[in-house]
Parts: sequence; structure tokens; C-alpha cells
Amino acid sequence: MIQVSSTRTILASALVALVALTGCPKGKMPGGLPDKPNVPGSDKVPGGLGGASGEVDPNTCGNYAVSDAGKKLKAFLAATKDLSVTAEETAKIVKQSCIMMGNELGMTEADYTGETKDICAKVWGVIDANMKVVIKSKAALKVKYKPAVCKVNVDVQAKAAAECEGKASADVGATCSGTCRGKCEGTCAGKAGTGGNAGQCDGECKGTCRGECEGHADVKASAQCKAAASVKANADVQCTEPDLDISFDAKLVVDKTKAEATLKALKAGLPKLLSVKARIAPLKYAVESWVFAAKELKDMGPKFANSFKDQALCISGQIAAAASMIGNIEANVSVSVSVSASASGTVGGGA
Repeated sequence: MIQVSSTRTILASALVALVALTGCPKGKMPGGLPDKPNVPGSDKVPGGLGGASGEVDPNTCGNYAVSDAGKKLKAFLAATKDLSVTAEETAKIVKQSCIMMGNELGMTEADYTGETKDICAKVWGVIDANMKVVIKSKAALKVKYKPAVCKVNVDVQAKAAAECEGKASADVGATCSGTCRGKCEGTCAGKAGTGGNAGQCDGECKGTCRGECEGHADVKASAQCKAAASVKANADVQCTEPDLDISFDAKLVVDKTKAEATLKALKAGLPKLLSVKARIAPLKYAVESWVFAAKELKDMGPKFANSFKDQALCISGQIAAAASMIGNIEANVSVSVSVSASASGTVGGGA
């Protein structure tokens, strides 16, 4: 357990910075393509656009997935929808955590107007004002913090990539960037198992890792299949809860009532906000893989879509809809990477 003492450093980074996770415009599914023709029933027929609204829908273009290229594209489009949901759910957690803190501080529904960043900024304003009058020095606030730990199932990622590629799991050779906690088919630069546990590793695996990975896993696959597998593994990631204990030194407290309200607020919201840090490594890699695949599909141009013949128009719509989501998803996750690392560092968890 790591113990630190801080007030504004901890709270400013953990609250103000973390709410930047939703500082970008809220994710919005594209409402249609530029100059979209009015095609009656285009959301029903295989050759139509990607649904009447132009949203990403892996099931809207008929039987395009019968080919290898179509199978990979469908896996990618399904991953796109899953990734969008993950980003939205993360934003909801941040917003709700701030509201929970605000409730403990006596704030009302009238204070929760605007975007998440606005709501959380108001909450921080109250906490900041309280801290200025309730304690005599920063030494009054005591924090004990143990970060959450997340593990990616490497086997799940390898299986997803293999199914997408139409290969065996062994052919995609999953690796772990971080700590491999499973079998290492290669060199284990850490604690290696012996005897009946030969092949087990608890450290960096220079080779194929099987089992769990603290960090993110990678696979040898095409861009679309790698993205689909990374998003799948991120969805199945298993995380412990952060261990956070906050208290005040009563001898250094000036206003007991406000001190208790502030303490309840921090205990109500900070644990969930800090849990973002542990989920960043696999989520960041999933987004990077997805963005690369989305841009690659977009750069392929009409030739790729036309290869689907009757479904060409629908496929074009799906690719365009996915590409239009890049900016929002990439920006939200990029901000979450930097602010969660900062928040963790301020409570002794490292960057």
C-alpha cells in the first residue's frame, strides 16, 4: 500500500483532469453520408446504404460476409459498434461519479446542467472552496492508494483473430506487451515455472504468451482482424477495484461539517474515476488498432467496395460511417490516457 499526503494536487488532477475524458463532444453516430441519395428501402435491400440512418451495422448489407474479405469486414464493423459503446459507457461512469460527489456536497439537479466536463468542473469548484476553509494545511489529508490491476485474456484475443482470419489460434501467435501471467512459449524475463509448472511465466514473455496479460496483447493478423480481436479482448478484460482510503487529521480540521461532506464526496466518486487508469493499456491499443484499420479501409477507396458487386453501395456506406467515428473515439481515449495516468500518479500510483 502506498501512502501519500496531498490536497489540491490529488483532487485537481483526479477530478478536473479525469473529467476531461468527456471534454470532447459526446460520441454521436453519423446521421448519414454527404449527398446521400434518397433510396426507398435502402435499409432493407443488400445494395442500399448502411441503414437508413447511415449508422454502422454489420448486419445490414446482406450476405457480403460469405467471402474472406467480407468476413473480415463484418468482424471489424461489429468491433466498431462495441468500441463506440465502451467509450459511451466510460463517459457515463465519469459523469455519474461526479454527480455522486456533488450529491454528498449538497448540490442539486440545477447544478448538473451542461456537458460532463461542466458538471464535474462545478463539483470540483465546491470541493476546492471547501478545502480552502476546512483544513489548516495539506498535511491534514491522508490518502492510502493501491491501483486497480487489469488482465487481458490473451487466448480470447488469439481465438477472435483466428476466427476472423479463418486460421488456427496458434497461427496468429499472440504476444503480451507487459506482464505475461500464463504460459510463455519463448523466453520468460521474469519468474519462470519449473517442474510441473514448466512454461509458466510471471514477467515479460519474449515469445507467444497464453493465459493472462497485464498490459495489452497483440496478434499477427490483418488490420481488420487485429482490430476486431483487440476490441473483443478489451471487452472481456478483468479488473480488480482500486483500494482507496482517505481521511482527515482531526487536529488540522477547522470546519468539521464541511470536512466530513468533502470526505464523503471523495470516497463516493474517486474510486470509479481512478479505475479508468487500469483499463487504459488494452483500451488504448484497441483504439489504435481500430483506427489503423478504419483508415486503411477508407484509403482502399471504391475499388474495395466495388469488389462486393451488388452490395457495393451498402459497403461504401458502412466504411464511410465507420471512418466518420475516428475523430471522436480517438480524441476521447487519447484524453483519457493522459488524464488517468496523471490522476494515478498524484496518489502514488505512478504514471
